[in-house]
Amino acid sequence: MRYLLAAALLLAPAAVAAQNDVHGTWTAELRDGKVFLQVRTSPPADWNGDRWRGDWNMGQTIPIDEIGGLPRNDNQFTVSNVKFELRREAGTLSFDGAFRDGRGAGLFTFAPRAEYAAEMRSLGYTDDLPIWRRFQLAVHDVGPKYIRALKSEGYDKLTLDQIQRARTHGVTIDYVRDLKGQGFKAATLDELVRTRDHGVTADFIRAMKGEGYTGATLEEFVRLRDHGVTQQFIQDMKKAGFTSATVEDMVRARDHGVKPEYVQEMRGLGMNASTLEQFIRLRDHGITPGFVNHVRARGYKPADADELVQLKSRGLRD
Repeated sequence: MRYLLAAALLLAPAAVAAQNDVHGTWTAELRDGKVFLQVRTSPPADWNGDRWRGDWNMGQTIPIDEIGGLPRNDNQFTVSNVKFELRREAGTLSFDGAFRDGRGAGLFTFAPRAEYAAEMRSLGYTDDLPIWRRFQLAVHDVGPKYIRALKSEGYDKLTLDQIQRARTHGVTIDYVRDLKGQGFKAATLDELVRTRDHGVTADFIRAMKGEGYTGATLEEFVRLRDHGVTQQFIQDMKKAGFTSATVEDMVRARDHGVKPEYVQEMRGLGMNASTLEQFIRLRDHGITPGFVNHVRARGYKPADADELVQLKSRGLRD
């Protein structure tokens, strides 16, 4: 594979030679019916204003069936000369290069589809669409099909930038419908972008609802996901007695390191703590089972959590 990567890097620098020419380099890896494809090129000099002007690259995983010219089920695909295409509504990316053991590299060119601009205008998008913009829209698969599907789900009067952002962040029509199926029919497209970015899927929401959080908002589901509150964590905390804990309770417990094991160990030592807040306070003050055993060995017989915190605050160490 080294010679493939070296070949891609040693080829003439990826560049946009003119407004009617987009070309660059690519690398790819075949994985069980999908291809992780990365393209790299240089944007026009005026594309990014005064901001960073380095190469533009984009990587995404694409079902192999969407690419013409690559085998469906050959993770070890090896060939010294290959050509394949990625056809989008905005245009076609044509690739040539080589593969070894399922990994490839080479060159690509982009050819815009002539009808695309007229199709977009018919939907109300009169944005200027130079070849560089069409190339980006092709890479992200933004076109009339996706726009019409969004409109059918109630997402109309969107700017092209909003649509491209949603597409880029993985807000598919299936994702929109899945979240609607979980009751979030009024979610804005920006909210869906945020939930998708944070890994909040319909399966995750369904699992959390199964644990009793049926009235949680999208933002609360995002908090649960961001803070590592899994279904297993909730189930274990319920077994530890916290059956009425709110979303915020679970988030705080996870953030402060209050795990079910910690609760069980402390209770096993006879600690008189019953609320989640008391365990959070103990954990925040660094009171561990080892500390409890230490203070007992020194003759202290703390009866509850408050006494343990006071001993710790006075400088007693385990």
